[in-house]
Amino acid sequence: MEFLIRPCTDDSRNILNRAEHVLIGLSPWNGYYKPRTVEALVEWACANFAAVDVFVPGYEAAHTLTAAGLPPREAVHRTRRAVSQLRNPAQRALRRTGITDPELRFHSWTQLVNRPAYQHTLKRVRHAYRTDEAVRRACRLTARGAVLHAAGHEPTEQQIDQAVSYAIAELPLVLDAPAIFETESTGTWISSPPSSPARPPGSAPPPDRDTPW
Repeated sequence: MEFLIRPCTDDSRNILNRAEHVLIGLSPWNGYYKPRTVEALVEWACANFAAVDVFVPGYEAAHTLTAAGLPPREAVHRTRRAVSQLRNPAQRALRRTGITDPELRFHSWTQLVNRPAYQHTLKRVRHAYRTDEAVRRACRLTARGAVLHAAGHEPTEQQIDQAVSYAIAELPLVLDAPAIFETESTGTWISSPPSSPARPPGSAPPPDRDTPW
């Protein structure tokens, strides 16, 4: 399986050419991320970058499911199962490439909150969500799409309020991954969110593997 990166800007091209570090974001309930695809993606990254880290959502992912109407206990159970289904193939691939401590290269937002750089950027994001209409609108559109996909119908504003923590928790990794992972430069791979409202979790159509950088 091959993966193609298309730099969007000169700065992106420079980061890609340095190939110092790549951060791979894996999305639960996205049907693209089957075990074989996760393993291939991680192995490809290890062959093309000096360092690789993988991240998945933290407890905020359960908020999306409860916003979609699932009972909290079931939402937590589904989230843990989905994260495990991503963790296992990712760590197998990391181990096969010679990384002896793959568990240290696999992260959730819940774990990263202990890092000062993540905490600092998360505070900035939360402040921007409260004070910047453009940031607020972008986060709420992301949350709307996630709940729409999970529930199969247009969410209410209250449901979006419940799910928006997912988008807020992810933004620090997009905005300042080098500080969080203590690198000079980082390329971040994050898939497009599921887009079909009629599909239940786990059946999202695969995104294009030709990925903008």
